[in-house]
Order: sequence, then structure tokens, then C-alpha cells
Amino acid sequence: MVKYATQYLAIRNIPNSYIQWNKIDCYMSEMSKTEIRRLLNKDTFTGKLATVKKDGSSHVVPIWFVLDYRNNEVNLGNIYFTTFSGSVKAENIQRDNRISICIDDQTPPFSFVTIHGTAKLYPYKQKEVLKWATRIAKRYMGKKDSKAYGERNSGEDAILVRIKPTKIIAEKDIATWD
Repeated sequence: MVKYATQYLAIRNIPNSYIQWNKIDCYMSEMSKTEIRRLLNKDTFTGKLATVKKDGSSHVVPIWFVLDYRNNEVNLGNIYFTTFSGSVKAENIQRDNRISICIDDQTPPFSFVTIHGTAKLYPYKQKEVLKWATRIAKRYMGKKDSKAYGERNSGEDAILVRIKPTKIIAEKDIATWD
């Protein structure tokens, strides 16, 4: 059948029989590290962060984030976001640091990056949290409002979270066909 799409389904344990193919050749392909970074930094795409709840089920929320790959040309780099110490995601990460995050481009021909990794919570240090919160706010709210949002998101209950990727699945041109 369709080579790349069949591989995609196999990786995700989806039986090929679930899909009606209609004899279309798909050309979905893996993304390069440069393409992954470009998608992760594109516009104001949010990440959908999944953490593990106490009962083992998932907790998924959208987050604002930035990718930091300075001094890291070999690997993808780390993802940073801020949250509040009493949030469900912070409590989940404190107990079980395994996470997944998915960022997707919802315009044809569609692309996505899913990152599995470990998250580390950094104790409150106002200057450090303010620096990252302002950088994140600049991406999502623009330079004009970044300082105000950075200050708002770096109060005493704010914590910085670093995601260190351990596995990356990144596909582009999902809806491309011949």
C-alpha cells in the first residue's frame, strides 16, 4: 500500500485495516533538525503538553514555550515554559517527570512534531523566571507587551520548567499526494 503512511501507522500501532486508502500515494516524510526547529519556532504555535496524573492517566494542556538551542548545535535543544507551583502540570511533573509535547501546523499540507522527554522544575529565582517568562511572552504577545506579561508570569508562585527531549517524531507533508 502506501509506504510512508503504512510506516506511520505501524509506529503508532494503528491497524492498516482501520484506514480506507482509495489508492492514493502519500508522501509524508520525516523532518530534518532544521525543519523541526523552524516548526517549533513558527508564529505563536502552542505546545500541547501531556503529563502523567497520579492515577496514570494523561493530563493535556496547551502551553506557551520557547526552544533554546544556543550552545547546542548537535541536539534539538531544550524547551522552556513557566507555570505556577500549584498547577496540575507542575504537581504531575514533580511526581513523574515524563512528558510528551506535540506542536502541529494545522494548515495544509500539515506537519507535526511530538517530543517525548523529561521535565525538570526549577525552584523560584525571580530573575531567572522573569528572563524566561519575558522571552516566552515576546514570542506570543510581541515585543511591546512582553515585559508586562513577563512580570505577570514570574510572580513568587511561578516556576521554570525545562523539557529535555529523549525521543522526537516529526513528520511533514502529511496531506500531500500524487
